[in-house]
Amino acid sequence: MKYTISTRVITIVLVVAGSLLACSTPDRSGQLNLADQLEESLFEYILNPWYPLVIDSVYGGYHSNFTRSWSRDEDSGDRALVQQARHVWATSLVYEKYPEKGMYLDYAANGFRFLRDLMWDEEFGGFHAYCTKEGEVLERSINDKRIYGQAFAVYGLSQYYKVSKDPEALDLAKEGFLWMEEYAHDKEYGGYFELLRRDGSPVLPEDAGEGPEGGMAGLKDYNSSIHIMEAFTELYLVWPDDLVRLRLEEMFLLIRDTFVHPDGYLKLYFQADWTHFSPEPDLDGPERMTWFFDHFTYGHDVETAFLLLETAHVLGWGEDEKTHQTAKQLVDHSLASGWDTIAGGFFDAGVAGEEGIRIVNNHKSWWGLVEGMNALLLMHTLYPEDPQDYYTLFLNSWEHIDAYLIDKTYGGWYNNATDTYPETVDQGKSHIWKTSYHNARGMLNCIKMLRMK
Repeated sequence: MKYTISTRVITIVLVVAGSLLACSTPDRSGQLNLADQLEESLFEYILNPWYPLVIDSVYGGYHSNFTRSWSRDEDSGDRALVQQARHVWATSLVYEKYPEKGMYLDYAANGFRFLRDLMWDEEFGGFHAYCTKEGEVLERSINDKRIYGQAFAVYGLSQYYKVSKDPEALDLAKEGFLWMEEYAHDKEYGGYFELLRRDGSPVLPEDAGEGPEGGMAGLKDYNSSIHIMEAFTELYLVWPDDLVRLRLEEMFLLIRDTFVHPDGYLKLYFQADWTHFSPEPDLDGPERMTWFFDHFTYGHDVETAFLLLETAHVLGWGEDEKTHQTAKQLVDHSLASGWDTIAGGFFDAGVAGEEGIRIVNNHKSWWGLVEGMNALLLMHTLYPEDPQDYYTLFLNSWEHIDAYLIDKTYGGWYNNATDTYPETVDQGKSHIWKTSYHNARGMLNCIKMLRMK
């Protein structure tokens, strides 16, 4: 289906900060200076506030909930698999890039031991989704093993093994992958189911409960799938096993050729046989329910552009023209319909209608903004002469993050940019869905690209 892009955003490249227009052709010294600026900001406003503050030296793993001023909430004892694994990955990555900072390897080891000793399910295999700091499985987690969390565990463990060479980390990453293979992989149609019980069996449609998550029973979804590909990419780098490559190729082709619509955006949910799942809107229900299963998610779209190119490179397919064009389309569609032409940055979500695409969530999340910045600079490196002028948009994106997302008083990044969501300043800086994973990766990638000759 073709959609008409709203005229509000057709002239996107013309509506950027005037001070940046002269920078569309970057000079070498300017790029190096900007790389230094990003690196300084990375440590001052991301890494230093988080570490070692979140390290739990008593029980292991990482504390989760912190206020704006980085005071620890008393309720931060519970541990989420995604949060723990992301901290393991991020601290391992920082150590890889800055090996002189040996404490980051210690920070990563602290999380690895927690995953190994307390979050792995010794009875059924796989990782528990939630547990207490002592390792007691939480009631809501006993029968819940989502593939999203399993993928992030494999991801974090693989990166940790890369820098530590601890064989136990690789063994656990392998166990996680093989558990996913045995229980969550669809042997008939390919891909992975998202909702799983403790024993690994998929939650089927007849088991669906109320609300959006109940409606996901038996489905394969975009968010889990892109991160499964991401995790297997990391695993393949340290364990180039034939089965890992087979599944990595499978996920890459599914995401590029099935999840991505020809117009350049992710289709979100599919039934087991890869029939696109797009239910009729519930006109009598809450507005969110009318678009939950079928909307444009700009942060994920631009993130997927990067992940596809990363995986193609690891597979040896880095020069594939179709992959490059698909990645470019994901970024261009997001610019055309999800970019804030006033202040910059990508909005959270939009939907298609008779009058074009309208924004249904104008929040600009910390993770979506940094993934956007990373994708824009990546597009510039691939298409430096493109009329979109990706470099100017990248500069605009960084300027917007620096002005509206970074807390210069207490450190850290807000959950959302303050220009469209000012109340975000009162929200916590760290929680189970927010770690240093997105913004550390995005900043490090941009620093690397800016310093490339």
